[in-house]
Formats: sequence, structure tokens, C-alpha cells
Amino acid sequence: MEGPFAWGVLFVIGASAAAVAFILVVFAANALLSPRLPTPEKLEPYECGMPPAGMPWAPVRLRFTAIALLLVIFDAQAALLFAVAPVIRGNPSAAAATGVFVALLAIGLAYAWRKGVLSWR
Repeated sequence: MEGPFAWGVLFVIGASAAAVAFILVVFAANALLSPRLPTPEKLEPYECGMPPAGMPWAPVRLRFTAIALLLVIFDAQAALLFAVAPVIRGNPSAAAATGVFVALLAIGLAYAWRKGVLSWR
């Protein structure tokens, strides 16, 4: 192997070997130097000094996920409408496509409203 190509290949192999060796050294240092004193406080889910108030895995109500999904959808809609606004001026086909997009989102909002997702109980 001679020439610049061979030196490039050898450089890549050497850099890869050095990266793997560095990772192995870091893992070995962690295994040798880290303290291993499990106490009841360390085994708690949160180490904030306060006793837990309930179970750490509480069920999440699906209503909040629906509200979060609506928030993401309408944030994306606002960003897209600001990006498309300069193209709409003087272009009827772009205005029609944007109108269809907004109409579909309005139908989704009406459906969510009818299902009661937006009402706070």
C-alpha cells in the first residue's frame, strides 16, 4: 500500500482504534473508581431529601395528551402559514391549497371541540 490513499485508510483505522481505546479506558476507570455504597436513600427513585408522596409511576390521564397533540398541531399550522403567506399573494392555486389546509385543520378542531377535549373538567 503506497500513496495518499493508503495513508488515508491507515489514518481512519488509527483514529477508530484510538476512539475505541478511549471509550474502553473511560469505562474501566468508571468501574474502578466509582463508589459502591448502596444505601436506602440512594435506592429511592428521587434523591431530593424528601420522602416520596406517592407511587413513582402514576397513570397519566389521556386528556392531557390530546391537549398536547392539539397544541403541537396548531403550533405547526401557525409556523406553516407564516412561511406560506408570501407565496399566496397573487397565486390563486397556492391560496386554494392553503385554504384546504386550514379547512382540514378547522374540521379537526371542530371534532375535538365536539368530543369535549377542549373543555376543562
